[in-house]
Amino acid sequence: MTLKPIFPIAAACLLAACSQTDKVVEYPFIESANTMTLDIAKVELTDTATILHTDAYFRPHNWIRIDAQSYLLADGKKYMLTGTQGIEADSLFWMPDSGEASFTLIFEPMPKRTRSFDFIESDCEDCFKLYGIDLTGKRTYDAPADVPAVDGNASVPDPIFRSGETTLRFHLLGYREAFGKELNVYVNTMFGDQQPYTCPIDTEGNATLSFMQYGPALALADAAQAFFAQIWLAPGDTTDVYLNMQMSGWNILARRAEKGKAPQPAPLQSLYVTGTYANLTNAHALYSPRYYSMDLYSGKFADYRMKSDEYAAFVVQQYQALTDSIAQSSQPPLIKELNLLTLKQNALYALTSGDLLRELNYREVHNMWEHKPIKGIDPIKAGDVEQVCRLFDINDPKLLMGTNTIQYVSAIAWNDFNLVERSGIKEGLAVDLPQVLPLIPKAESISLTDDDRQMLAAMENPFYLDALEKMEAKAKADLAAVEGKAKIEPTPDVPLSQLFDAIIAPHRGKVVLVDFWNTWCGPCRMALKAIEPLKSTELNSDDLVWLYIANETSPLVTYKTMIPGIQGIHYRLNAEQWKALADKFQIDGIPSYVLVDKHGAYKLRNDLRDHNLMKETLKGMIAE
Repeated sequence: MTLKPIFPIAAACLLAACSQTDKVVEYPFIESANTMTLDIAKVELTDTATILHTDAYFRPHNWIRIDAQSYLLADGKKYMLTGTQGIEADSLFWMPDSGEASFTLIFEPMPKRTRSFDFIESDCEDCFKLYGIDLTGKRTYDAPADVPAVDGNASVPDPIFRSGETTLRFHLLGYREAFGKELNVYVNTMFGDQQPYTCPIDTEGNATLSFMQYGPALALADAAQAFFAQIWLAPGDTTDVYLNMQMSGWNILARRAEKGKAPQPAPLQSLYVTGTYANLTNAHALYSPRYYSMDLYSGKFADYRMKSDEYAAFVVQQYQALTDSIAQSSQPPLIKELNLLTLKQNALYALTSGDLLRELNYREVHNMWEHKPIKGIDPIKAGDVEQVCRLFDINDPKLLMGTNTIQYVSAIAWNDFNLVERSGIKEGLAVDLPQVLPLIPKAESISLTDDDRQMLAAMENPFYLDALEKMEAKAKADLAAVEGKAKIEPTPDVPLSQLFDAIIAPHRGKVVLVDFWNTWCGPCRMALKAIEPLKSTELNSDDLVWLYIANETSPLVTYKTMIPGIQGIHYRLNAEQWKALADKFQIDGIPSYVLVDKHGAYKLRNDLRDHNLMKETLKGMIAE
């Protein structure tokens, strides 16, 4: 069936033709959705049409689009789009300055006895879909059976220092295929890094992930971009995770309340888990705690004109004020303790990163975001940073259980302030981490020395030696699995000024996309995942060369295990070689792309971070 939008005048006539027998439901309950962009303000069921008064929320000056093949699905039957008002189907609709807009979508008439329906913006995988749009007056979500009890009066559990294979068995409650066929999981480790994983979702909404875990960890599960589920993990556990996909609908209802359009929906628990840290995870999900943390990354946290002592006093004052707010809040003791641990991580990072955070304020105030050093900021002095040691025990192992472990580890281990020495600490977590962290890349590269092992063995906690030896054993097994599959090109032996030309010289006459990346770069990995399928489909051409340049900050074993899955030509440069190319192209971050045409002319093209633009640009150059 070919559909054409109704002219605005005709649509207006249709909208004005409602009779007293028509059914009207304002701000209907929505079960779940794969988007936060659309909301339904009102549904009208008439004898001649089903009319959806639609609100849209999106970035100002960006566009959205409604497909002409959109339909409503009710009781197994489709009701096709027949017209629009305020938007034209299949055309770009540009969002206004406010980032909010309204328009009307008109469909074939549904029976007025219809109890609920789905809005399906065509059958493409990433199109808008709203499920369970209710016409009966429903206002609450159905809770799953056997929801575990939560003890909000418990304490935050201690971290468990051991190594083991952890298994997560995900169950997506209310799963629909539009929520995606993969689940992204990001594991924040006690060593201050983040390990990304992807696992396929079966047709029943189940997914399983297993990985080696060393010490406590906090997993973030990206549930169809509806919410990030936070799950505390004990190493070696098998944990069942029930992700409540109704949260995606609840978020839409909560936004209505925030904007004063409808009542606040009843609280909804986003997930339910089993395992050693089940009570902490379930309590966090049930109470949806407000975080009493410092807004460090907005560029508005601190004034760049503050002297070192002024900045330190400011951070201390912020910490004390937020501590008082936590104590006076109505949250249960478990959540108060968790918030306080997170705030301590926050404060420790704020003090040790004062130069960076004030520089961020300078850039925000002056709208100066180019890669250029900032002068005139008074460097933070060790004596001022030392104030944090008088606020709380920086050696408390429970600091690994807050939600900002990466900040804590960075502040303890990656600074020049010698906080451990200044605080008089002789042993424990804060002493161990700065010694262990530099050895992790060595373990992952199968290069631990006898001296390294002796140092680890001398530590009071035997966990560290066990963990790094297990890391090394895993690296050996991973490397053996890709033996003969990972090909790294030898770097041309030429002056640095000629290096790039030498790398691309063998491919003259072809289009070359040069991708600067590293294994530890999250955006790089996401881009690689998005681009890889194009190589065997739309961008499958003998006239196109994919060339990848990383450096030695990518651990060799990790690098070798990754590149067999990345079709192309691979170079791994040393620090001097990488710096020469980064300076040549003024690379300010990765991934970065240099595009080489068939004549050998090249240019930095970071606009190609937009993968649609990359695809169309490469198609055009191949055709020339």
